[in-house]
Formats: sequence, structure tokens, C-alpha cells
Amino acid sequence: MTHAEPASVPAAVGATASRSPWSRFFLGRTLGECLDARRDNILHLRLLAAAAVVMGHAGLGGSSQIPYDFIHALLPATYMHVLGLIMFFTISGFLITHSYQRRPELLRFLWARALRIWPALAACAVAVAFVLGPFVTKMPLATYLSPQRPDGPYGYVASSMSVFWLRGTLDGLFDGPVSKLANGPLWTIPVEATMYLWVGAAGVLRLLRLRWLTSFGIATVFFVLLLWPMMTGPFETLNTKLSLQGFFGAGMIACLLRRYIPVSTGIMLLVAIACVAMRTSIHTTPFIWLAIFYFVFWFSYVPRLPRIPGNLDLSYGLYLWGWPIQQTLAVAFHVVDAMAIFALTLVIGLSIAAVSWIFVEQPALRFKEAFRGFRALDVNAATARQ
Repeated sequence: MTHAEPASVPAAVGATASRSPWSRFFLGRTLGECLDARRDNILHLRLLAAAAVVMGHAGLGGSSQIPYDFIHALLPATYMHVLGLIMFFTISGFLITHSYQRRPELLRFLWARALRIWPALAACAVAVAFVLGPFVTKMPLATYLSPQRPDGPYGYVASSMSVFWLRGTLDGLFDGPVSKLANGPLWTIPVEATMYLWVGAAGVLRLLRLRWLTSFGIATVFFVLLLWPMMTGPFETLNTKLSLQGFFGAGMIACLLRRYIPVSTGIMLLVAIACVAMRTSIHTTPFIWLAIFYFVFWFSYVPRLPRIPGNLDLSYGLYLWGWPIQQTLAVAFHVVDAMAIFALTLVIGLSIAAVSWIFVEQPALRFKEAFRGFRALDVNAATARQ
């Protein structure tokens, strides 16, 4: 290290501080500088996204969700739960790519991802099938619990634990507005888990080091598969799964090119104004997507929000439990008002999410470093053989 290097840091800070207020308002910081600052609102963002998904599904009781979905009222081409899913996939693409860049070890990377997804998912599946199920089912209990039923609780739990082959239905669980659908939003988990594998493959092939080339490749793939069909055909034919994969890819690009992406309130306002101005246009969808994409990073790094006590990450638990709670309120307790379902689901869901985080998710994450021990054993065994 030379003597000039330490002096360059205060110089850069001084240059930033010397900019005019308007310049700071519109130019802000780069996404890379935001990430390096190690202060963010990502827990808040993920919780907001989970709440948006819950609110988007609040019409399960039978009353229309549209009067309560203010996002749909403002932007008729999208819905609240779609907003939440886009936020989840965008920030996930960004964080997962950065995780591999920090620790480019494939097996450790996959181990960490499995610990984040699987334990809470398995616990939720077991509780829904064998605790909630007997409480709400209208079947005779012996029939519901029969292991011979292919669409029964045992098959449901087994498919949930597979992660990649999740089954949404559980015969006999609910007989209501969305019959048999045990946990509707979980169809996104195999989609996201597949994207983790793609990130791992890109890391092994050293593609994450080729920032511009890889970003161009990701953008080209999703332009051909997603944007081009959307521009040449009706929006209704758009593949939702592919759209979410596209936002995960956009998050990857944001991570790879983070030194060149400015994050500022000024740009956020311009993007939001353009989005609202184009809300009734046939070309509104790209503006909506751009606004949500940029909002994810603006919200994550610009506002100075208070820290969540204890760094409680309740988003995944709320996402897992939101639908079963809403279905139970609608089917078992006959709650029909969408806002009542939303409010009750938030209270109950956040409580269960706290239990899930404290007793399932956080203890599971402590096993991340166990992989280092496995590697040490492998190294010691190899040394002994030599």
C-alpha cells in the first residue's frame, strides 16, 4: 500500500461533500458505494414486499380486492401482490449474486441457500398439513389423515420438502373461495431456487467476473424471451414465471454493474412521475417495471429508517404463512372483508413469523459455518491419506 492511497479516501469524501445540494439530490451515490456503506433497509424492504403479497391476496374472503388494492387503482396494469413478488426477486438477484462474489465456493453457497429456504418451508408444510389441516377440514379426520390418499397431507409435505417440486394442493384442507389450494404463493419458491442454481453455475464458470459481458448476456436472454414477445403480442400472454426470473436477472445485473448505477431521490422521483404519466398508455408496463426496479434500490439505501430490533427477519415467515391464515379466516371463520382479512393476517402472520425466525430460521442459519468444518475434515482426511 502506498502513502497516496489513504489520502484518496478523504479526497473523495470531500469531493462528494463539495457538490451542490441539487447535484447530491440527483446524482446521489452509486449502488456500489451504498453497498460498501453497510447500512441498508433490506429487512424493511422484504417485509414490505411480503405485506404487499398478503394484501394482494386479501380478496380471498369473497369481496373484491380491487377497491383495496391502491397499486392497481393507481397503475391498472399491475397488482399489489405482483409488486411484492417483483421486489422480492429483484433484491434476491442482487444479494445472491453478491453473496457468491464475496464467497465464491459453490458447495458453501448452495448449503447457505438450502439453510435459508428449507427449514422454515418444511416446518410450515408440516404445521399446515398436520396441525391446521385437522382443525379446518370438513373430511372425517381418519380420511383426511389416511396415508393412502395421493393428494393427502403426507404427499403434500413430501412435495414441499423437495423444494423444486412443490405441490400447491392439499385435498380436504380448504373448501372455500380457492378450493384445495393450500399455499398459493409457494409456486415462486422453485422458481427462485432454480435461479440460485444459475448463479452458482455462472460463478463456477467465472462469468461473474466478466461483469459487462455477463450483464449483456442476461439482458439479451430476457429481451428475446420476455420483452420481445411482450412488445409483439398482448400483455395477457406474458409468462409470469419468466417475468420474475427476468427481475432476478435484473438484480444480478445491478450487482455486477453496481459501480455505475446511481441511486438518488431525484432519479426516483423522475422515474415515478414517468410511470404515473404513462399509466393509461399501452406501453405502461416497461415504465412500471422500471419504477419498481429502481424503487427497490432507492428504498434499500436512501431513506434513514430505524433498525428493526434484533434484526428480526419476519418476511419469509409472513410469506409462508400469509395464504394459509387468509384461507382459514375466510373458510373457517367466514371473514369476507378484504381489509379485515389483511389486518388480521398481518397480526397473526407476524406473530407466527417471529416464532419461525427465533426457533427455526435463525438456528438453522447458524449451521452455515458448519460447512467450514466439513471442509476441514475433508482436508485433514486427505492429508492423512498422503
